[in-house]
Formats: sequence, structure tokens, C-alpha cells
Amino acid sequence: MTKSQFNIKISKELLIRVKRQAMMSGKSLTEHITDLVTNSLTENDNGNRNSFSVDKIKAFEERLLSLEAIVSNREYLSKKLQPFTNSEAINCTKFMRGVFYKELEKRNFDNKSVAFDDFLESVQAYDQLDNSFSVRLREILLSDNPNPWTGKELNELTGDDKCNCSIRKGLINWTGIKGCPSQQEICDKGEALLSMI
Repeated sequence: MTKSQFNIKISKELLIRVKRQAMMSGKSLTEHITDLVTNSLTENDNGNRNSFSVDKIKAFEERLLSLEAIVSNREYLSKKLQPFTNSEAINCTKFMRGVFYKELEKRNFDNKSVAFDDFLESVQAYDQLDNSFSVRLREILLSDNPNPWTGKELNELTGDDKCNCSIRKGLINWTGIKGCPSQQEICDKGEALLSMI
């Protein structure tokens, strides 16, 4: 390996500390600094790889949840999609509140607000809710007697793509529910499905 000279300016205090470290490790100053730089670059490469892996896993998870939503909603995908009705929106509200509170109890959250913020991150991974929807979701999940979602609100939230609801995806991600009911089942049966989860 050919070597090159590399001059840098550092404070006297830092130079003293680096020299002391080199002496304590039994290395020359050049060997010690070379090792420090090499280790730093290796850690940085590993960090980038880990970050890349996490991003890949998140993208894969998002695609998988999207496919799962489509497959589990196949019973009504063959029909012309109907927008959420108000009665379906009420069932969705009751279901999501029930799942939220089951998970709250399961994880022993001390504070409902902290649990909500944690849950909202799972929802935001699939769709960046605008402020009005975030506030409305907070109200629905944390208020003692909230007004339920309306069909109009859920249609606006999902962009009329009923089977791709980011709140349902967020609930699946946040709770780790296996075999979550399809969106249409939730619309039809609401809180009656909670006993299956």
C-alpha cells in the first residue's frame, strides 16, 4: 500500500489526547490515527448499510400491507367500489377505538396521548395525514364520547380508495394484528370483530 502525507490542523489539547491514546495503545501516532479513521469509516459504512436495510424493510412492509389490503378486500373489489356510508364510518370508528384501547391496555401505556403519538407514527408511515385529519383522529381515539367519523370524512381520507385506508394499515402495523379483518368486514361489522383480535 502506498502512503500519502495528509496534514491537518487540530487544537493542542486534541493533539495531546490523541498522542496519549496512541502511547497507551502501544502504537505510533500515525498508526493510531490511521486506525481511528479506518474504524470511523467502517462504522459509517455499516450505519449506511443498516439505514439502507431499514428503509428497504419499511418499503417492503408498505408494499406487503398494500397487497394484503387488496387481497383481503377481494370480496368487494370485483364489484364497483362504493364509497363509505355514514353507518360504515360509525362501524369503522368503533372498531379502531376498540383496537386502540386493547393495544393501550396490552402495552400498559401510562398516557393515552403518548400511545396516540406512537400510533400516529404508524399511520403516517403510509399516508401523511394533514393537520385536520390528525386532530380529528386524536379526538376520535382520545375523547370519551367523540362524534364518529362520517362517510364523507373517510372518503376524503382514503381518496375514495376504500380498501387502502391508512388508519387500518397503521393499526395493523402498530398492533401486529395477524389476519386483520378486511376493510369491508370492518365497515359491515365494526366492534363485533374485536373478539376475534
